[in-house]
Amino acid sequence: MGSETDYENWATDAERLHELGRELSSQITTVEVRVSRSLADKAVAAWQREPETDELPEETREQRAVRHEAATLSLIGLAIDETGIADGEQVVFRLDAWLLGNALEVADHADHAGALGP
Repeated sequence: MGSETDYENWATDAERLHELGRELSSQITTVEVRVSRSLADKAVAAWQREPETDELPEETREQRAVRHEAATLSLIGLAIDETGIADGEQVVFRLDAWLLGNALEVADHADHAGALGP
């Protein structure tokens, strides 16, 4: 019985998070970040790469996830290309918090998947 109440509470919490997100989305959401020059160069290369095909085949869920992750890298490359300033072996740039959140979530999932093993 308790778990049903928990899920009702979590559903209410999720709705509050949706409200909070809508309020936050109207604010400036860029942050200044820094990454190694090596990773910055790879992200910019992803942004500058021409797509190999104009039409996508039907995708599996995993293929779609990989494509979305690659798109996030590419958009981070665009941000670096537009706002990046070299600082020694690092690059400082302005990044939209949405992309930062996406990158952190992907890294978190990859770390957890790796910890679970094959």
